[in-house]
Amino acid sequence: MHGAILKGPALVFILLSGMLAGCAGVEQVADETKPALSFESDLFGESPGIASITDIHQLSDEQKKAFQTWFDDPLKQETPAHQRVYDYLESITMDFGYQGETYAAEEALRESTGNCLSLAILTTALAKQAGVETGYQLVDSAPVFESQENVVFRGQHVRTKLFNPVQNLEEGELVLLRGGLLVDYFPDDWDRFVSNLSESEYHAMYFNNLASEAIDRKDFNSAYWLLRKVLELTPENAGAINSMAVVYRHAGNVEKSEEIYKYGIEHLPNKVSLLRNYRVLLMDQNRIDEAEEINTALAKLGESSPFDWLHAGHDAYNNGDYRDAVSYYKKAVEIAPYLHESYAGMAKAYYMLGYKSSAKREFQNAQKMSYQKSINSLYQAKLMALASE
Repeated sequence: MHGAILKGPALVFILLSGMLAGCAGVEQVADETKPALSFESDLFGESPGIASITDIHQLSDEQKKAFQTWFDDPLKQETPAHQRVYDYLESITMDFGYQGETYAAEEALRESTGNCLSLAILTTALAKQAGVETGYQLVDSAPVFESQENVVFRGQHVRTKLFNPVQNLEEGELVLLRGGLLVDYFPDDWDRFVSNLSESEYHAMYFNNLASEAIDRKDFNSAYWLLRKVLELTPENAGAINSMAVVYRHAGNVEKSEEIYKYGIEHLPNKVSLLRNYRVLLMDQNRIDEAEEINTALAKLGESSPFDWLHAGHDAYNNGDYRDAVSYYKKAVEIAPYLHESYAGMAKAYYMLGYKSSAKREFQNAQKMSYQKSINSLYQAKLMALASE
């Protein structure tokens, strides 16, 4: 059952009829049976100022006053608190548009923009002021996979739950179902629930996003300290461990980078990005046989994020390994059949292998799945070029 739907690339609030009480997620702790990784800071200088969890959710005095005045309106007091937070978000976000940047609450509200995590942070800040409980879900959603100039947004994004208040609960009584409201960007028929997030995992996403942005601008010192914060909150975070290995490699400590990759590949369940980036390190060192072993290990892996398989396909294609590329793109399609980049990647790999009819078929599939007119036109041009050969 849907709540109000706002126009354009704005927000959609989804009403939930009931949810499991235990959906706050499970706190992630380090496994003491595993060897501990150390992350020496000698290469990265002093820690820059990193925002606290409180800072991230801080609103300006003016913003807090505006919300509180709206929330305390006598005409709204019959409405439950979580619904009033929902309604306030709806009232202020008509022009709130999706952007890739991660913002803290005050900036997200002031600029009326930000990515899905920015929206979750803003929602949480308002909920905290109103005394409303929140929870978080990780989902796969098609639009967050869109590519812009060879950058593919991560396939999973977070949405916030505003819980119904629990009333007249007896001591020791367990609530099996609990209703609430979801606040999310881009609800879609392809949306796929992945997992509930603990508060630590939700907080870690903020610092992890900032670390990724720092890596993109080659600020490896800041990325290192942000990733240290991520791993303090979520010690078994495969993405952060993978990024830390990348940071050490770019800082010149290849031995440490390899140690981190090996640890992650041996001990963590999400291995695709770790294997793919470890393969890059091996190829840079001309360790061809070991890199081939990584290819074999990748081929044996089952379901993961389509984002991971998409990048594995890109890597294989760029290295001239076109059959491997087709295999990785197919894995992405199996998980996320709406992702046009996977079909296009397959088409290019098939073309390089000389299978022009297969290339035509996959460009047609890519065109069907494309949301943007410019990309759709590009695929049409590819099809016309194939037809003229």
